[in-house]
Amino acid sequence: MHPLTPDSPPTTPSELNSALYAAGSLQQGEVVGATITKRFQTTVSNLWFVEVEYDGSSSELPRRLVVKWPLKRSPAPDQGIPEGTFYRELAPIISSPPIVRCLAAASPTSKQQWLILEDLRSSHSHPPWPECPGDDQVYEAVTVLARFHAAWWNSPKLGSPVGTFHTEKNLRSMVNDIAANLPGLIDNLKEELAVSDRSILEAVFSSSLQPWFRLLERRALTVVHGDAHPWNFLLPRSGKGAPYLIDWQLWHLDVGPRDVAFLLALHWEPTVRRQLEIPLLQHYHEELVKCGINDYSFDELLLDYRRCVVRNLTFPIILWSRGLAREAWRNRLNYALAAYRDLDCAELL
Repeated sequence: MHPLTPDSPPTTPSELNSALYAAGSLQQGEVVGATITKRFQTTVSNLWFVEVEYDGSSSELPRRLVVKWPLKRSPAPDQGIPEGTFYRELAPIISSPPIVRCLAAASPTSKQQWLILEDLRSSHSHPPWPECPGDDQVYEAVTVLARFHAAWWNSPKLGSPVGTFHTEKNLRSMVNDIAANLPGLIDNLKEELAVSDRSILEAVFSSSLQPWFRLLERRALTVVHGDAHPWNFLLPRSGKGAPYLIDWQLWHLDVGPRDVAFLLALHWEPTVRRQLEIPLLQHYHEELVKCGINDYSFDELLLDYRRCVVRNLTFPIILWSRGLAREAWRNRLNYALAAYRDLDCAELL
């Protein structure tokens, strides 16, 4: 008999057996060997890549795994980390791809919130974005977003038990907390920040925050990824098949175009974005319709997208305020400002 799900990230054969049996991924046989091939740390997570050996009765499970856990313990251990909650409660109803197969997750009350995911590095890689995105890759990525959003679109489960609706108070508090860092950013950039750019930033963050208050309207809301930048997509090396979308730490309830605006208007060089933006938004809308979302017009989608372009301006400020390197936020600020101008977002304030 195997013990209950371990509290600590499982990396030994005994720990992996306990975790996989508790999750039901391993129903017979056992892990007989485990070799850690790489240890990697992001700004928020630890990733340990493990090659495992099974006895003959367990050959259907992947041999390459990723054990992932956060750098800091969740402030709400009864809820688990957002990514753990996602894989335990939301991912099971979504196909793989676009969700990477999760073989086990810590219980919500575990001291350390870990995940065991399939390691797809041998078959998938990050795309060469945003410098020169290939058309097929981009359309596949937007298709993945649309189909995922459609699965939760206006679901009666939104707000409870899935996610939490925003309130005017928490939206205003969130934006004001971010805006408090704006004077420091402006001072840091000094003459490098054009007067017109400074005027945009000051106008947005002294406004009535209408682009954010769209979230108070409980219509056309869904579950979004929240961090859908190009490097969170894994594309098949063969060039055939659907991409995977990884790193679900920031999932939340929002309008679907939030993820699309985050991908295109915050991370793509403006000349590339201008070429593909409207065709991709049209493709996103067509995919929603194919999935049965028939009460959300393209004009509504475009308006929500533009609102999200305004909201993109918070992201470079957040990254700067956290002390991240200049390359993490400077181009994103330029891209966000360019999209704001191109889409006449000032009229939305």
